[in-house]
Amino acid sequence: MENESIHGLRLDQLADVFSIGTDDPDPAGADGHDEKMAGPLREQLSCVLPKGSLLFDALIMMMGRLGCDVRSLAGRSLLEVLLSPHTDIGLLQAIKDCGKRLSAGLDSRMEAAMATTIYYAALASALVHHQRKITQYSYDALDRSFTTFAAKKWIAPELATLFQRAGGICRDKRGTDASQ
Repeated sequence: MENESIHGLRLDQLADVFSIGTDDPDPAGADGHDEKMAGPLREQLSCVLPKGSLLFDALIMMMGRLGCDVRSLAGRSLLEVLLSPHTDIGLLQAIKDCGKRLSAGLDSRMEAAMATTIYYAALASALVHHQRKITQYSYDALDRSFTTFAAKKWIAPELATLFQRAGGICRDKRGTDASQ
């Protein structure tokens, strides 16, 4: 899997993208305690994306290939990008793709959980802010996942609210998957 790439990045490079702000690679240990997850997730999400950083450069490259507007990234944190109704749908797709690839390829349970959280946050943001489902998961499956994430004690309150709103949209759209 080391040699696989997404938009020109190797898996280890993508891991670096999402490890910004996390000094200890597995501070939660094998147990993944809620209190040990909250801090590192908050740090990772609130880290400002400066020009020249790996995350900024990777997302710029991905967005450029998708023909998306990259100005929305400058000086903003990943949390701000995920919560903003003005974030380009292409950027949310790129974040989702990075999170998906990372969640499957990381050895650290904590880092994999954070990548999975970012993946679902991008899905939730696309639903809430663009009324678009950017995954093949059914609305029912998404609702279950969003409900699970919203209930986690280590999820940032702003993300919990985003997950709750996305879950509500999924409940309203249940049964419409087959018609799309």
